[in-house]
Amino acid sequence: MKEMSQMGGGMSFYGELPDSYNLVVNSNHKLVLKLADKLYSEKGSELELNDTERKRLKDEIEFLEKEHSKKKADEISQFEKDDFENLRKELSDIETARKNILELFGSEQHIVKQMIDLALLSNNMLKGEDLNAFVKRSVDLL
Repeated sequence: MKEMSQMGGGMSFYGELPDSYNLVVNSNHKLVLKLADKLYSEKGSELELNDTERKRLKDEIEFLEKEHSKKKADEISQFEKDDFENLRKELSDIETARKNILELFGSEQHIVKQMIDLALLSNNMLKGEDLNAFVKRSVDLL
C-alpha cells in the first residue's frame, strides 16, 4: 500500500506510515548461540533478577484479575483499583528495564549490527552510508 501511494492517487495517507520489517533469527546458529552465551555471562544475574520480579508481578496481576472478575465493577474499592494500576506500572517499568539491558548489550556488540545489515543486504535494502559502514565493519571483523 505504501508503494502504491508513491504513484499518486487517493491513497497518499499510506505514504506516511512508518516502515516496519520482520527479522527472523535462526536461534540455533553458532553466532546467535555465541551471543546468547556472552549475554548470559555478562548480564545473566541482572536478567535473572528481572525475570524473577516480572514473574512475581505477573502472578500478582493475574491473581487480582481473577478476584476482580468475580466482582461487579462497583464492588471493587478504589484502593484495589489503585493497587492494580500500581502493579501494572511497576511491571511496565520492569519490562522497560529488561529491554534497556538487552538494547545496551546489543548496541555494544558489532556482530549484532552486522547480522542485521546482512539481512538488509540480502533483501537489497542496504544502501548509501549504511552500506559503506557495513563494508568497513566487515573488513574490521575479518
